[in-house]
Amino acid sequence: MLSLIVVTALILGVSAQNHPWDPQPRDAGWLQHHERFVNQTLAHMKEEQIVFVGDSITEGWGGNGKAVWAKYYTPRHTFNYGIGGDRTEHVIYRIQHKEFDGLKPKVTILMIGTNNAASNTVEDIAHGVEETVKELLVKMPETKLILLGVFPRAEPLGAKVKQVNTIIKKLNNDKNVFWLDMWSAYESADGHQKTELYVSDKLHLNEKGYEVWQQTMEPLLKKLLN
Repeated sequence: MLSLIVVTALILGVSAQNHPWDPQPRDAGWLQHHERFVNQTLAHMKEEQIVFVGDSITEGWGGNGKAVWAKYYTPRHTFNYGIGGDRTEHVIYRIQHKEFDGLKPKVTILMIGTNNAASNTVEDIAHGVEETVKELLVKMPETKLILLGVFPRAEPLGAKVKQVNTIIKKLNNDKNVFWLDMWSAYESADGHQKTELYVSDKLHLNEKGYEVWQQTMEPLLKKLLN
């Protein structure tokens, strides 16, 4: 059940205009989605071996990426915690409000930050990603976390998220945080976005785009699972 404090905040129009590392809820529909994930964790806690965390690009594994997911991830007891439109502050809220309580996945995969690009500075976005990583590791201290670089996107925000990647890759420690560059897999040799891997908005992936994600990530994922 949604807390009275959260509902009151929504009614009063409290918005996510603070720092991208300050936990923030969204609207009532989003809170219901969050509650479904809390229930997903309660129901499948003992079987979750891999978890994906992120925004609509991660959520899209249930759409354009569905066939790839069924082949490569369902057999590995993988669960998706992506919500479309999420920014770092929203994921941090979810982490702090029971979505991952009690989970002990072998690997956690995080890709977040692209939705912050329009309203936050490069440095603030990177700080938000860093705090998201820290919060996940507090909840799941035994997991190995794959931090994915933000994917290329159409300009003018593409250059901005590329700058974010140059900062957040420094979070890699080869112990419990493993940075994985995704940019080169979605950009051609001449520096242009591979639009054939995206739908028309040049932000979200088509089925081929999800195939490339799986192929790019598989060597590291297999290593960490073993």
